[in-house]
Amino acid sequence: MDLDSIAEELYGLLPDEFTSARAAQVRAARSAGDRELAAAVAGLRRPTIGAWLANQLAREHKKELEALLNLGKEMRKAQEIGDGPALRRLSAQRHEALTALAADAKVLARIRNLAVSENSSRELESTLEAAVADADAADALRAGGLTVGLSYSGFGPVGSAGCSRETTGPAPRTAETARKKKGVSTASEKADRSRRERADAAAQLALARAEDRVKATGVEVGEAQAERDQRRDQVRQMERQLKEARESLRQAEQRLVETKRIEKAARTERSRTVAQRDKAEASR
Repeated sequence: MDLDSIAEELYGLLPDEFTSARAAQVRAARSAGDRELAAAVAGLRRPTIGAWLANQLAREHKKELEALLNLGKEMRKAQEIGDGPALRRLSAQRHEALTALAADAKVLARIRNLAVSENSSRELESTLEAAVADADAADALRAGGLTVGLSYSGFGPVGSAGCSRETTGPAPRTAETARKKKGVSTASEKADRSRRERADAAAQLALARAEDRVKATGVEVGEAQAERDQRRDQVRQMERQLKEARESLRQAEQRLVETKRIEKAARTERSRTVAQRDKAEASR
């Protein structure tokens, strides 16, 4: 067996099984007279629980993991072009994918009767987040040979600090190789790029917050305008009712005047009739 095959086998084992299995492979290489291979195998480090969980996701949940890493590519692209809405949408998808993969990892551990502490869970989450943020970290995770969890602080490539080896096979690229492939020639350029990325991210966050405030203000303005229109309608309705009441009062006053006139005329007529009657009776 070559180093890649041995590493693939060892990093698929439980952490508690790693040391004894590695020792057996070292002895086998020495017995075969391959001291170089024996030394390389002896240099393979036992993974932490968090790193082991990440390695198993790379083995048994490749499709889901690749979907998460593709989200990272899209987020970096959206950040480069300053697409705030896309960043917010992708961030929500990233959160869902991270949560789902963390749950998948815990299921894998439970199947193998492996206890997972909060520290190990955080180490796994940090590794997944680093892989989303940085292409080198993504490659390291895909390789499935991490010995410790990865982290990303925004200062350039993660490199191979948490990888089992830096030589042959599917191991992640070293920081030097990554620099050559990306054309980054100096630490100053990396620092400038990092500052620009942090500034862009801060600007996008500020833009997103401003857009949220504008939307909230728009909603408040809309509600205020609706309330104003409603009150205007109420005022108009009250004015119509007042006008109708005034008209009704005017008509009632006219009817009252007419009624009084009729009553006066009736009294006059009655008085005249009584006078005529009395005159007639007196002349008899």
